[in-house]
Order: sequence, then structure tokens, then C-alpha cells
Amino acid sequence: MKLMMLKGVCSAIGLMAALSVSAGEQIDRSIEANPNGYVEIEHVNGKAEIKGWDKSQVQVKGELGENTERFVFERRGNEVLIKVKVKNSRKHSSRWGNDNEDELIIFVPHQSRINYTAVNADVRLGDIKGGTNAQTVNGEIDAQQLSGRVRLESVNGDINADALKGDVAIETVNGDIRSQSTKGREDAYKSVNGDINVTSSSRELRVTTVNGDVTLAMQKITYANLETVNGELKMALALAKGGELQATTVGGEINLNFAPDVSALFDIRAHAGGKIVNRLTHDKVQKDKYGPSSWLATSIGQGQGKVSVSTVNGRVSISKG
Repeated sequence: MKLMMLKGVCSAIGLMAALSVSAGEQIDRSIEANPNGYVEIEHVNGKAEIKGWDKSQVQVKGELGENTERFVFERRGNEVLIKVKVKNSRKHSSRWGNDNEDELIIFVPHQSRINYTAVNADVRLGDIKGGTNAQTVNGEIDAQQLSGRVRLESVNGDINADALKGDVAIETVNGDIRSQSTKGREDAYKSVNGDINVTSSSRELRVTTVNGDVTLAMQKITYANLETVNGELKMALALAKGGELQATTVGGEINLNFAPDVSALFDIRAHAGGKIVNRLTHDKVQKDKYGPSSWLATSIGQGQGKVSVSTVNGRVSISKG
């Protein structure tokens, strides 16, 4: 009898977690969660802060915006769902809406796997170790101390990241990317019109940009693939023994500054009037006798690594120190 009553109480608590709330209401709710489970968060307008903690619970605190129609907070097996529904999202697509904004603080177990999506929202994430996927259209993403598989995407907002570990991919269209102290197996960064600034000790790197400028400071790279169309790319790096670097640009500029002990073969080509500057060795840049092409084939040290750079009509510079 007591066991049946206890089950009834638990069921009632779970039901209450999924009830509707009034617009503009202050909330403070908790629900039991699998410490290694999933947390799905669907957001529209406002600000959200998502923090890892030691409890096997998910807690949501804060204030809902004036246009909130329904707030869903429930557990479905291994997943906790947090969803803010607004009355008419088409009327509130501009940034921002003053009283239309939610201001939420969400606590999750450290090992949770987080999936966060939003339209017009800024989000801060910290101390989450199970993996994080955060996407927003018009909003900034601030991420610190995330581990596992990390995916951060924004269309029109900046992304700032610090102390990330694992498999990291950060992407934006019109915003800037700043990532510091990243440690992991592979980093990937992509931007169309924004700048990319990265300091990392990850072993593998992929960077793609169209019009943005890129500044990279890397340690012991085993593989790097760099692509830019019209932007300027500056990279300081230590190339690992047997490491490989590939870089291409159309009309942009690539400057590669290697550690003093670099050991690699270099193949650099400019296909249509581009310029090659060699500050690494004494070998001369060769020019096509009948066309605008030029190239540089050189080596330093024992030639253990490989560096290939190609440009159409941009500028490529290699140096060390």
C-alpha cells in the first residue's frame, strides 16, 4: 500500500513538471535525471545559461517572457525535455523583444549530453563533460569547460570558447569565432564573413573561411587543412614529425610561421600572378617562362613533414622563429 502511494506521488511530481505556466512567470523547478542522459532544450527568445553540477537532477530557474504560451519540462526515459513555446513565433522573430525575452538558468548533471536550439537567444554553457550541441540563429554563444563531442553554431552571432576538450567544431556565418586553450584530437572552424582567432594544442585542425581573417596559434600539428577565398590567414605552429599541412587561397593571403626546429618538404604554387615569399630557406622562387605562374620547392631539416600551399592570385609567405 505504501509502495503504491509512493509511486503515485512520484507520478504526480512528474506530471507537475510538464504543466503549463503563465507568461512572465518566475519558475524554479527540478526533475530527477539520468546523470549520463540527454537534455534537449528548445528555446526562442532571450538568454539561457546552462551549467553542469554534481546532482542527478535538472533544474530550471528564471523568468519566462511575456509571449510564452507553454513551458514544457518533463522526463522521457533517458532524456529531459525543456521547451518554451511562444504564442506566434513569426511576430517575435526580430531581436530583441524586451519583455518577450526569457531569462533562464539551467543546471544539468556534468556528464549530460546537451542539445540546445534557439532563434533569438544568447546562450552560455559551462562545465559539461558528456558532449554539447548548441545552435542559434541570432545570438551569441559563450562556452567554457566543455568536453566530449562539441558542436557550436550561430548564423549571426559571435562564438567565444575557452578550455574545450575533445572533438570540437565551431561554425558561424556572419559572426566571429574566438577559441582559446582547446585540447583535443581535432578542431574544425568554419566562417563565411566572420574572423577566426584560435589558440589550441589539438593535433588536427580544419579551417574554412570565405571573407574573414584567420589567426591561429597551434602546437605540434599532425594534420592541418586550411582554406580561405579572400581572407588573410596567419598561423604560428610547430609541425609534428611526419606532420602534414595543406592550405589554399584564391585571392587572399597566407602567412605560415613555423617553430625553429621545423623539418619538412615544401611545395608552394601560385597559378595566376600570385606572390610567394620565402623567409625559411635560401631557395629561390621559380617562375613560368611563358605565363604568370610561379612555384617554390624547398626543404628544411630532414624533410620529415609535408607542407603544400596553393593560391590563384594571392600571397603566400613562409618563415620560422
